[in-house]
Amino acid sequence: MRSVVTALFVMFAAPAYAQSQPPIKAPAIAQTCIACHGIRGISTSKDSPSLAGQPDIFTQYQLVFMRDGQRQPGVMAGIVKTLTDENIRELGAYYAALAPPPPFAKAEPVDAAKANAIMGPRRCANCHKDDFSGQGETGRLAGQRPDYLIKALKDFRSGARRGRGMGAMMEVSVTLQDEDIALIAHYLAAKP
Repeated sequence: MRSVVTALFVMFAAPAYAQSQPPIKAPAIAQTCIACHGIRGISTSKDSPSLAGQPDIFTQYQLVFMRDGQRQPGVMAGIVKTLTDENIRELGAYYAALAPPPPFAKAEPVDAAKANAIMGPRRCANCHKDDFSGQGETGRLAGQRPDYLIKALKDFRSGARRGRGMGAMMEVSVTLQDEDIALIAHYLAAKP
């Protein structure tokens, strides 16, 4: 009987308890991220990715790549140079704990079958998962800003963007035409 009561508590009381938890507290260093990456990690700035819901280790790797010069961060160069390893761990954990962005409202409607015909042979879901929520070292693409996805894919295609997945991303993007990239970006941006 005790196990039944415990199971009922877990099923019914635990979700209510989880909902009453206080909001996730941002580390102090996250204040420097808000201008471009948005409050609670959802970007409203062109070419800036949403960080909310990104896998912890993915965010950490990207920040290390930027800090160490393996990835050129543009306007972030001055900020990432000052990040400590502890800052990077805090930011990775913080953004991973936030709810991911909803589907991007301004994504252009696209033919899903056509987008999947381009992405399927490139096995994008192998690394980014079937729902494109990302995992481990690979980023969340679902709900991301399409302008950012376009920029990222073009940077991978040209070799301007480097990182842990450079070989795989260069291989899958090198044959993409600009219209393919736009189609993929808008398809992924509209995904929940």
